[in-house]
Amino acid sequence: MMKLVLDSNIIFSALIKKSKTRDIILSDLFELYAPEYIFNEITKHKELLLNKSKLDRGDFDALLLLLQKHIHLLSKDKYNEKMAIAEDILRNIDITDSPFLALAMALSCSIWSNDGHFKQ
Repeated sequence: MMKLVLDSNIIFSALIKKSKTRDIILSDLFELYAPEYIFNEITKHKELLLNKSKLDRGDFDALLLLLQKHIHLLSKDKYNEKMAIAEDILRNIDITDSPFLALAMALSCSIWSNDGHFKQ
């Protein structure tokens, strides 16, 4: 099964609307990974995501839990050895995406993202 690291924007997209993105995450066609802190990011932006999704709080929380069940969350110690390289690569692009790149390098897989710099 193909492994992919999910960028935050993919999970945000899956939360905001019913879409192919959400369907793919829930399908188990891929082994999906993300840094474990990603759900802290979601919590930080929860009100905005909730408003954009037009879901009530209960449905939103249920969807979030469902998505979490399909994503392997890995702690920083699983990719920390690749962080310096990832930061060097993304320093002048978007250094905040370094954990996603480091995790992808540690797992030897691709990143699923809507960010243009990951498509290069």
